[in-house]
Amino acid sequence: MYKNVPIFLKWMFVFSMVCMTSLITGCSYQNKVKGVTPKFVVASNDLIKEFSENEQLANTTYVNEVIEVFGKVKDISKLNNRLTIILETDSDAGIICDLNDCEQEQLKQIKKNQLIHIKGICKGYLKDVILLNCFIDLTNQHE
Repeated sequence: MYKNVPIFLKWMFVFSMVCMTSLITGCSYQNKVKGVTPKFVVASNDLIKEFSENEQLANTTYVNEVIEVFGKVKDISKLNNRLTIILETDSDAGIICDLNDCEQEQLKQIKKNQLIHIKGICKGYLKDVILLNCFIDLTNQHE
């Protein structure tokens, strides 16, 4: 029975299965950030200072790690279907936190100048520190 199936259809089936597995694995990985204990908990001012003073060391320390950053909300953006919070610092730079899609309800509770904690994956520094797949923690209020 399977001998009569064209090779193209067999390869399409295999390709489809690989894509579905990747999609499912990728989505579940993103949501795992919420339950992960952050490797570092750091104030927004301290994080910017570390990157601006020694970017190479800060990259080695923070990049691709789940970290929790706390600070005051400078801005909230919903540009291009992406939810973003920018945390304030003492410099012109900020902490750009690209939120996980499931954080829409939490975002409704956030106001400018509010002290919040955000956990995400640090991706590096380009004038601002970038965190991806972020989750808001309103219950954590330590500094």
